Amino acid sequence: MKKKKNFIGTILLRGRILLNREEGFGMNELLGVAAALILAAFIVIPGLKELARSVMDMLESWWGKIVNEAFQWPGSQ
Repeated sequence: MKKKKNFIGTILLRGRILLNREEGFGMNELLGVAAALILAAFIVIPGLKELARSVMDMLESWWGKIVNEAFQWPGSQ
């Protein structure tokens, strides 16, 4: 837990130093952040949709097996 606090503190300190620079936060940095967010939206989000669909399919299959094993009727086989 202490390492996590140190990590967060270090990140916050670096952020303050970045924002308190004399030359300011330039247009290049803003454009870089915007480009990264746009790329993430087009690359990461569709991948997460496919991952979620795959996980849900596996969970549906698993749940079906559990239900069939737990609630077997005498003449159901």
